[in-house]
Amino acid sequence: MMRIQPLIFTLFIFLIPSLSFAQGGQGGGDGSLLPEINPQDIEIRSEFTARFPGLRRQPILGFNPNPRVFQIDPNRMPFMETPEEAVADISITQLGRPEPPFRSLLEIPNRINTYLKAGFGSYLSPELNGYGFYKLDENSVASANVNLRASDGHLNTQESGFRYLDVNGTYITEFQKGLQLTVDAGALSDFNYLFNLSNPFQDTFIGETADKEYSGLSGSVSLQKKQNSLNGWDLNLGGTIFSSTLNAGNSGSSGDIKEQVLHSSFSYYWPGQKIYETFDITGSVEAGTYNSDFFDSQNWTDARASFTYERLFDFTTRLKATGGVAYVSDTFSEKIYAAPEVEIIHNLNKNLSVTGTAFGRPEMKTIQDHYQYNRFLNSQTQLRHAYEAGASGEINYQLFDGNKIFGGLSYTHTKDYAYYFREEIPPTNVLGFYDVNYGTANIFELYVGASQQLVPDKFWTDVKVYRRNPKLKSGGDIPYEEKLGLKAAVSFKPVKELTINGWTEYIGNRNSPETNTKLNSFLLLNAGAEYQINETFGVYAKLLNILGQNYEIWNGYTERPFQMFGGLTVKF
Repeated sequence: MMRIQPLIFTLFIFLIPSLSFAQGGQGGGDGSLLPEINPQDIEIRSEFTARFPGLRRQPILGFNPNPRVFQIDPNRMPFMETPEEAVADISITQLGRPEPPFRSLLEIPNRINTYLKAGFGSYLSPELNGYGFYKLDENSVASANVNLRASDGHLNTQESGFRYLDVNGTYITEFQKGLQLTVDAGALSDFNYLFNLSNPFQDTFIGETADKEYSGLSGSVSLQKKQNSLNGWDLNLGGTIFSSTLNAGNSGSSGDIKEQVLHSSFSYYWPGQKIYETFDITGSVEAGTYNSDFFDSQNWTDARASFTYERLFDFTTRLKATGGVAYVSDTFSEKIYAAPEVEIIHNLNKNLSVTGTAFGRPEMKTIQDHYQYNRFLNSQTQLRHAYEAGASGEINYQLFDGNKIFGGLSYTHTKDYAYYFREEIPPTNVLGFYDVNYGTANIFELYVGASQQLVPDKFWTDVKVYRRNPKLKSGGDIPYEEKLGLKAAVSFKPVKELTINGWTEYIGNRNSPETNTKLNSFLLLNAGAEYQINETFGVYAKLLNILGQNYEIWNGYTERPFQMFGGLTVKF
């Protein structure tokens, strides 16, 4: 036991230096993991820097830190060829112009400077419609149109030929920006065989077939100044000359009637302070004089002034209100009238809208107005102005663009309403020509209709049916005015060059008080087609009164039966 103790002590003495050397090596050797701190950095330079000399990046297995360097062989020979050799294998072909990019441009269509439609129908019936346009210079244009319809006659028991000829011309020039002058001129020459004056009870005739001839001239000058579509003024001056000659044999109704009318108007319009708000002030004067072989010269005057306000509210309701005053005088009376008018259009939604109108206004028809409406009038017509007051309402439903269904009703009360009756020639009370009579009338009308374009530019149709109740305050229906009517038209374009159309009109029976009967109702069915051969020439054909209806518009004269027409169209 004593021997073991000296041995342990001797080993301890030898291990102490080794432990001291290891501890010193860890503090400052390169293999130490402890930081190496220099006290002078803190005490003198106030810096603290710690180094870890024992940390080293250990190599990763399979990683070679030496990068690969690609070098070019200094002895290589570069590939060299001439320009001809470079394209030797390329095939040579004809190159075309590349396709241009697609562009959609809005182009102004070519104006048709001349249009002519001429044809010929049964019963030796020529017809002609012509239109011409010519641009004189950059600021001036001129246009003209002519319309002719004629026939040798369709009745076997009497002469029944006719001729309607109208010619009009227009000249438009612009003096400066916004100032435009328009000159219009026109002429008419009409001729009609009327009817034999007969006694329906004795079957006798007075003279030969009566005839009537119209002639007339018209002209107007308009000066228009526009700053824009909402601000400007219009000035118009013009007049008409009209004469009618009735040749009725020995009936005592033969005679002439002549009329001269002058008219002028001025209108100034401007925008308001609010959006879609406009104002308009208008004044007009129309005066006429007429005379006949049966009475001396008579005069009439129609002078008016009005103020109009129009505005769109919230893009849904449009209001147009007019307040005016009118002075009207004729041979029988003269009076100052109020002339108000209100129109409201309200859009309930994008498809449905309603319109309401109320009005009161005087009306003065001229001799020419009456005679062109009823060609069987005598030469003893005297004019009297009327005053009408009424209201109307309409509803429109548009399912989509190009299609509309509508319906409405209206009521009109008219004082001194002009209507026509057939006179009796004494002493045998033979039915003669027509005259104008005046009375208080109440007219109520209900109508429905539709306008459809089922296939744009291919198929479209329009139809309207109406029911009227024309009553005189003195009792009875207004003579020669229907209670029921229909108008319809349809067009079909199967190809660009061909247009097929048809149109029809139905007129219900009408009261004929002179004979205590009613004129029969009638249905006129018509059809036509037009084919464009090329850009200049085309042909057309049409059929009138296909059903061959025997009908009268005015008692005593049977209108034309079935007719066929054909002709040529020219435009360039």
